[in-house]
Amino acid sequence: MHESERHDQTLSLEDCRHILDELESVIADAKALMTRFEATGFDESLPDDYLALHELYTRSVKEQQHYTQIMLAF
Repeated sequence: MHESERHDQTLSLEDCRHILDELESVIADAKALMTRFEATGFDESLPDDYLALHELYTRSVKEQQHYTQIMLAF
C-alpha cells in the first residue's frame, strides 16, 4: 500500500471537507494571480515564475479531484 493511501484511510469526512476548502482557496488565488500575470505581461517576462504558478494550480486541481473521490467513498 502506498504511503498516501494509508494516510487517506485515516481521514474523516470533516478532514476532507477542510482540505477541499483549502484547495479551493489555493486554486482561486492561483487563477487570479495567473490572470494578473497575463494582464501585465509577467507571463512573458517571468516565464519560470508563471510556469511554477501554473504547476501549483495543476497540482491543486489534481489534489482536489483526489479528495473529492475520497469524500464520495464515505
